[in-house]
Order: sequence, then structure tokens, then C-alpha cells
Amino acid sequence: MSPKSDVRMVMAGAVFLAAVSGCSAGERGIAEPQVSANNPSREVTTSAPSSAAPISASIEPCDLISAEDLAHVGEFESEYSEDGSARSCYWQRSAVGGGDVFTFALSVRDTQSIETVKDNGGGLHADEVNQRPAVATEDPNLGDCTFAMKIDDSSRIDITVTGEDGCEIAKEIAGMVEPRLPELP
Repeated sequence: MSPKSDVRMVMAGAVFLAAVSGCSAGERGIAEPQVSANNPSREVTTSAPSSAAPISASIEPCDLISAEDLAHVGEFESEYSEDGSARSCYWQRSAVGGGDVFTFALSVRDTQSIETVKDNGGGLHADEVNQRPAVATEDPNLGDCTFAMKIDDSSRIDITVTGEDGCEIAKEIAGMVEPRLPELP
């Protein structure tokens, strides 16, 4: 390289470093110039990004309950699944030892609040678990239940239990899950 090329590279590096040093390592955002009376064109501040991830994005549904938590009612296996509207963990108790097969699901809904729970046919019933708002709905014919707990104003977790007495069981599971949820904002 020629001496002129070296100088250009050093200058380019200095310009690059000056440009990226507008935001500190601990802050995220976009540097935006602001005009002030003392210095009309040099003052720079940062603004937070407009689209922050919901609190629920950090929740892994299969981590909210363990096989040990369920050991008193049987052996369970879990399976993770995602669809367009939820991240779910399906739990199934095996029929080993002559017990009944039993299933339930924990589904984190990042963009659906408890106000958007759909009625399963038996109406929507307000509830709470450890002062966390919840809504329950049961299928009157099958007993299947969805018990939804608030995570924040735009997200929730559903506990879905199939079969008779679904809402009683769902609320019991909700009592195990709720202490592992983030605090309400």
C-alpha cells in the first residue's frame, strides 16, 4: 500500500469510530441530533427503540413446570410446539401402571391478552391466582377448560386441560405456574 492509502484507511477508521461512538455500550437506540441554543448542531441524544419485545418473549413454557412438580400425580412427558399465535408445551401422563392418560398444555401468547380469550361455550369467568388476573372458560359438554392468566396488558399464558373437571385441574396447575411468571408491570 502507498502512504496515501494508509492515511485514507486511518482517516476512514477514525470517521467510523466517531460515528459509532454516538451510543454508549449500555444503551440501545438511535442517535438523533437535537438543536439547542448553545450548540445548534452538535448535541446528540439517544431514543429507545419503538418496538420492545413483550415480557412474555422471555418465557419458555416447558420450563414453567417440571416432571418433579407433577410426580405426585404420575409420570409426565412434555413436548414443545409453536404455531402462529402461541409457544406451547404439551404434557401427557402415561398410562403406565394402569393410570388414565391425562394431557394439558401451557401456551404463551405474546400478542393476546386475557381480554381476548374465546368462550368455549360455558361463558367467560373472571378469576385470579395469587392476585394475578385470570379468565376461565369451559366446554359444558366435554369439561375441557382454558384458564388464562395475565402476563402483561398484551400477553397471557393459557393452561388448557381436556376432560371432565378441566377448570379445577387447570386452576391447580395455574397455582404451580404463577410464581414462575414475571411480576406484573
